Amino acid sequence: MNDVKYKIIDSLCYVPTEEVFVDLLVSLPPQMARYLRDVFGPRVAPLLGISAEELYNLKTSKNAFELKNALKPYLPKIRKLTSTLNDFVVQLDKMGVEKAVIFNLDEETPSGIAGLPNDYYAGIVKEYPNKFIGFAGIDPLKGMDAVREIKRSYDLGLRGVAVRPFMFQIPPTHAKMYPIYSTCVELDIPIWFHLSINFSTNSMEVERPIYLDIVCQDFPELKIIAGHGGWPWVNELVAVAWRNPNMYIDIASYVPKYLGMKGTGWEPLINLGNSILQDKILFGSTWLFMGLSIKQLADGVMELPLKEEVKKKWLYSNAAKLLGIE
Repeated sequence: MNDVKYKIIDSLCYVPTEEVFVDLLVSLPPQMARYLRDVFGPRVAPLLGISAEELYNLKTSKNAFELKNALKPYLPKIRKLTSTLNDFVVQLDKMGVEKAVIFNLDEETPSGIAGLPNDYYAGIVKEYPNKFIGFAGIDPLKGMDAVREIKRSYDLGLRGVAVRPFMFQIPPTHAKMYPIYSTCVELDIPIWFHLSINFSTNSMEVERPIYLDIVCQDFPELKIIAGHGGWPWVNELVAVAWRNPNMYIDIASYVPKYLGMKGTGWEPLINLGNSILQDKILFGSTWLFMGLSIKQLADGVMELPLKEEVKKKWLYSNAAKLLGIE
């Protein structure tokens, strides 16, 4: 028995295991260290008994091996923030989450750090096939090795690809991305893009939604998810999604109430997402660093100024159609 009266598909979900939590800290690219001081760190660091500044200093003063060792004294507190897979699945059931898309990222070339392999996430999907769908992390700078990794990950059971263009400093129209698109079309799996503001030392410009308009035209069979709602380019993104049937938008990493707040820049997404784009919006949580549960974030969607049937599409039906669940 779950605690909600509506079904949820979480289109971008963290798995709160100890391995993932530690990996998120250790393999966080040096270019993104500021996240530990200014973005997620202020919520996470106090739970470890340190300040966000101290967590930031740990990250910036040590290599990955040294940082992993430096985190060992904090493992008892980290374990209090994590859970076993079985316990997490029980919580998902209680919250009404029928499926959760778990994702990996491979940014080894620009960061110099190899994180958890895609095999780890494939193992989770294999253990709980009725609950999780896995997206493989792919590094486009690895060339044909990236293509081979997509196929290998597919054979392992993963059914999507995830990429953050800002980390590679190449736009989605770059030639290195096109073999990845062809492979995704061949396997009939979607590709997720980070497409929003970032707080790294890298430029945001490569994530302008207009680049995806070109990709949609070149690969009309490619299923594309524009992650994080495209803010601050919301107008541009909704235009791209409107004219391209193969484009979807997730709202992960934002507290839903701000989407409905005037003056935040989200008005086009709310207005068009309630009408002509109502079949294109996906709920995603990235809840682990949000300070809110998946249910609380989903409840926020239910409070948005949307038609009741549209809310259910955002929370479940759109993702179900895209992912082939029903």
